[in-house]
Amino acid sequence: MEFIRELNESRLYKRLGQVDGLSVHDIAERLFEHLLALQILVHEDPAYAKALASQILKQQQFNGFRTSQSDLYNLINLVINQDQYSHLMTTDAGIGIPELRLRRNLYDIKNGRYNNNDYSALMYLMQQRFDKLPSSLFGIRRLASDYKNMSPSNRDNLIKRLRLHMRERGIQSDLFQKLLSINP
Repeated sequence: MEFIRELNESRLYKRLGQVDGLSVHDIAERLFEHLLALQILVHEDPAYAKALASQILKQQQFNGFRTSQSDLYNLINLVINQDQYSHLMTTDAGIGIPELRLRRNLYDIKNGRYNNNDYSALMYLMQQRFDKLPSSLFGIRRLASDYKNMSPSNRDNLIKRLRLHMRERGIQSDLFQKLLSINP
């Protein structure tokens, strides 16, 4: 119940109209940040990561913006179905998500079988497909892929870097709020 309350209190996009004027590149950058946050949360708060993956997979067809879903779900939906939202945002056919691999990773998180190598490969594929990502996210992605082996101070620095990046435009995000509560 606490998880649902948290989702309702802090949201990046509470209404579809909030994406008006954005480009799919803006949305893809937010999605990439959120997936990096999920990768960290698998290690720091596995119960939260499992609950989030479970909620996303309840509507795994990603067939519409849902105010009842997490920011991560809605970001995935906006990128996958960008043509459906072309009246609100600028689209780019070159931007896409490896959907099956993403679903597999979400299922693995949901079932407690997180595979860091597979998730890191997913993030690398997305980095290649999201061609306008800032280079600062590349370094965060590389470090997040080795999160388990990092010292507590390096983990703390990584979380701070990701929070700083997300703070630019995503301060109301549910995952940003969750990252604020982590002290490795």
